[in-house]
Amino acid sequence: MRRVRNIVFVIAIGLFSTIVSCTKENDDQPEFRRVVILYFAANNNLSSYAANNIDNLKQGFLPEEESRNILLVYSHLTGSLPKLLRLYKDETGKIHEDVVANYENQNSASPEVLKGMLDKVKIIFPAEEYGLILWSHGTGWLPKGYYANTSGFNVFMPDPYAGLVKSFAEDSGEEMEITELKAAIPYNLSFIIFDCCFMGGIETIFELKDKCDYIVASPTEILATGFPYDEIIRPLFENTADLTEACQLYYDYYNNMNGIYKSATISIYQTDKLQKLAETCKTIFNNNRSKISTLNISTIQPYYRMNKHWFYDMGDFIESIASPAEYTTFKAALEEVVVDKWTTPYFIDIKIDSYSGVSTYIQNPANAYLDNFYKGYNWNIQTEMIK
Repeated sequence: MRRVRNIVFVIAIGLFSTIVSCTKENDDQPEFRRVVILYFAANNNLSSYAANNIDNLKQGFLPEEESRNILLVYSHLTGSLPKLLRLYKDETGKIHEDVVANYENQNSASPEVLKGMLDKVKIIFPAEEYGLILWSHGTGWLPKGYYANTSGFNVFMPDPYAGLVKSFAEDSGEEMEITELKAAIPYNLSFIIFDCCFMGGIETIFELKDKCDYIVASPTEILATGFPYDEIIRPLFENTADLTEACQLYYDYYNNMNGIYKSATISIYQTDKLQKLAETCKTIFNNNRSKISTLNISTIQPYYRMNKHWFYDMGDFIESIASPAEYTTFKAALEEVVVDKWTTPYFIDIKIDSYSGVSTYIQNPANAYLDNFYKGYNWNIQTEMIK
């Protein structure tokens, strides 16, 4: 790698001055400021979209060669072996792609593979903070294969629709459930951005709350074209990563389109406020338990299409069962978690009348399998929606 060769050279010629001048504080300071990693798990039917996103990425902001900011891209596209690259521009503006690692064929939907890549990054690029963008299929908290194998739908939709299959990631039929994703993240991240469908659910963000400071995700699907990577990378390397600007750019990109392309929902979640929200919801659920099981869920704002009825607006749900005083307390707690949110008037054919910025599952006694699976999530353990 060009950057590493330069580092070795500087150390070699300046060894004496380094020994004399370094303090313990300097020794402890990480070499890099911020590392942003894009993880394209695209060995699936979205591979061409991932390739386009990577091409677009190169047309926008890239850190400079000697910067303390590092941009890394792990890509596993159909027909190609996985690789990890560092992208940067030199002083002339020329784009460089240094190979950090070449891999043999491996399953990028495996938690072991994701963890191994993240461990490697921390060893090679010790930094003050890390951000992670996860790109692939997604269906939030649902069990492996559940979205694809229920209701008899062929869930891959042609352009311009989002690819819909899986919890997070899909590779040769393998999937990664959210609990596995949690276990695969070996150190705290400043932020996780999900460029995949349905990851803006309370179950998902609560499960990952101890893994990062902020999460960016959509409670609905995301169109297969994904984020505008030529625009959103620059804000992520501001002195403080500007997630609000990155989300605004994403929203503006789709809101300026026409027809079904004018479809985008996105939110920013502050994870250290989630426990307070859980405690608030536990009180509401315990006080209004009879209302949950008898609720007419057709009256609650949906975030799903094609009869995949497992994602509803959380604020609309709580308002429908809570007392006015309880809802006021809930709303205040939720606003501390959802620090910013955006939505177009429709997402494809879903009219967005109520948008709290986060989705939830609602107990469904008719679906014992899904209710039982849901009980294992930390969100339900903490809130006891389903006992």
